Amino acid sequence: MTEEINAGLEGVVVGETELSNVEGDIGRLTYRGEPIEALVGRDFPAVINWLMTGEWLDAEQCRELDRWLADESELSAVEAGVLEQLPRDIHPMAVLQALAPIADLTPAQQPPAWLDGQWVPGMVLAARINAAVRIWHNLSQNGDVFAVPAGLGFLEKLLYGINGAAPGEQALQAINTTQILQLDHSFNAGTFAGRVIASTGASLSASVAGSLGALSGPLHGGADEAAVMMARRIGSPEKADEWVRDALANKVKIMGMGHREYKRLDPRAAILKPMARQFCEGTEWQTLMETLVAVEDTCQDVFSAKGKEIHANLEFYKGAVYLALGIPERYFTSLFACSRVFGWISHFHEFNRDPRLIRPRALYVGR
Repeated sequence: MTEEINAGLEGVVVGETELSNVEGDIGRLTYRGEPIEALVGRDFPAVINWLMTGEWLDAEQCRELDRWLADESELSAVEAGVLEQLPRDIHPMAVLQALAPIADLTPAQQPPAWLDGQWVPGMVLAARINAAVRIWHNLSQNGDVFAVPAGLGFLEKLLYGINGAAPGEQALQAINTTQILQLDHSFNAGTFAGRVIASTGASLSASVAGSLGALSGPLHGGADEAAVMMARRIGSPEKADEWVRDALANKVKIMGMGHREYKRLDPRAAILKPMARQFCEGTEWQTLMETLVAVEDTCQDVFSAKGKEIHANLEFYKGAVYLALGIPERYFTSLFACSRVFGWISHFHEFNRDPRLIRPRALYVGR
């Protein structure tokens, strides 16, 4: 009897989750039943808490969580010392993988009194990861870490730490939306890797470190950087049609186009594309954005002629938003991790409510 093999686990149901639901056949994404289109109008800390606990914060609680996460977005002397010893050309994702297992999960500041203690270590780890991105950018780009003013919000502090200036209202709205869109996405590769590690009884830090490794891959979190690099190589929207047709004829994958789960438009891309267009208009990134649009248009024309449908996914236009926010390509995936880490933490706790070792079989084909 021949055993059926599904090497990519496509369509295989391996567990249950209450956290997020990807309904690819109708192009819908929800966090705990709330559609993503409604969630992007809320503040990032409120959506974090909703994903983790299923409870909405009032306005004061949201501000309190935002301030506490910002305060925790610092590194201890030991953690900062590790970063200072690393070669400056190491990719930011490798830096985060080095930091996660050694991060001190003890809060430096008193957490909000209403916050359930089980979430504190994970939120501290998430804040340390956000801090590491900001500090590593300073070290690798400037050779030193510049001071960030007190009193900034969580995402505001991250952007200030990268750009060295206070972000405007449009920039804050853009980073808030982008990070909410990336919080969770069912059993994607990074999340599933973390759940596999959690199933062994490993620590939260070990689980997150494994998820970071998965996210660093170009077929997972690295597609945003690859899409921007592609647009740079093409050079202008006028050159996109010929480039795309030649690439597809030679079986070259267009990074950021299509998604295994979504058979229709990725709802996250539907939100991000018009925002990216508006944010890039009149800036040095307008040509790059127009080139990405032209690439998507040609891809759709080619696939449509074959009776198929294809759309850009979240990663395709996200890079244009990040560039307009002052974030270099090399840091795109680490900014993704700054958001998705809250999803990984949520999955770690959900899995450990009823843990079971994940241990699939393999079909032996050797001698």
